[in-house]
Amino acid sequence: MKVGGMLQPFNLPLFLTIEENSTKDLISKLDKEFSNVRFKKIMVFTSKGIYEIFKKGIDKLLNEYEKISIFYVDDSTYDIAVEVAKRISIEEYEIVIGFGGGKILDTAKYASYVSKKKYVAIPTTLSNDGVASPIAVLKTFEGKAKSFGCKSPDGIIIDTNIIKNAPNTLLMAGIGDTVSNYTALYDWKLESKHKGIHPNDFAYLLSDTALNMLLFSREEHIRNENFIKQLAQSLVLSGLAMDIAGNSRPCSGSEHLFSHSLDEHYNIDAPHGLKVALGSIASCILQDRSYEPIVTFLKRYNVNILPEKLGVSKGVFVDAWLKAQDTRPDRFSVLNTLDLHEKHLEKIYDEITEVLR
Repeated sequence: MKVGGMLQPFNLPLFLTIEENSTKDLISKLDKEFSNVRFKKIMVFTSKGIYEIFKKGIDKLLNEYEKISIFYVDDSTYDIAVEVAKRISIEEYEIVIGFGGGKILDTAKYASYVSKKKYVAIPTTLSNDGVASPIAVLKTFEGKAKSFGCKSPDGIIIDTNIIKNAPNTLLMAGIGDTVSNYTALYDWKLESKHKGIHPNDFAYLLSDTALNMLLFSREEHIRNENFIKQLAQSLVLSGLAMDIAGNSRPCSGSEHLFSHSLDEHYNIDAPHGLKVALGSIASCILQDRSYEPIVTFLKRYNVNILPEKLGVSKGVFVDAWLKAQDTRPDRFSVLNTLDLHEKHLEKIYDEITEVLR
């Protein structure tokens, strides 16, 4: 496959399970996908907090299969992921499992990639589209988050019973991350128009399908079993779109640059998905498009992204947008076509605040 004139290899997962109690009898399930799993050394990445929540099930697994060991992720840094990868190789582990949220999954994903071992992702939340993506977000020695290329999981198991118990905010963040495809795809086509780099049609289709699957959902509540399945499918499709494209373009445009700017310059303690959703509303205005479909959808599921609710003041909002393009100078978006001014951005902030109330 060619993307931007270059061959881009991609590795789609071998299996995907999204259903109730899908983590029950885990080893038997994995045995169907990888031969003789019960005789292989497995390292499970999780956190002490996750362990306490699922202690009964994890202890049962450890007691039944002595070749399984646990690595507790205290912080998702590049150095830790590489160091554990060395241990995985030296001690001859054959399968890596990530069980937890985004930081745990990204650490496990990158460690398995470096050590060249099979990797299975078991998320406990659906807060972003990273679960199936070929990207791991890890902290560098400077403490800044950086995206590292790797490979998508070999398998993904999403237990909807576990997801139902996740905090509402994290489910809403997953919704927000999917919604951001709306403006990301526009920016991708804009790049094609200005730079002649044609988007990969299949990656574009998957990202667009992920978006529309949620936008046109008929489910009434985010904790409804069917809605959780739809959200899971949407996030997985977004991740696979990035894998096929060979980069994050199908799901990351000007709205993500805004979020990156908030992360780099301000200590905004809000989930990534909610920040990019806020960025998408502003990006719609900058792209001269209607934000009505997004706003209507977010309000329907009570996803509150009021700037003040997220801790984003007018001054922070304006400054973050003015610095957004600098976070990734190579990422073409609508920002490359505009000369942003403080007054204009202040008006956008006021408009967004009004429409989201």
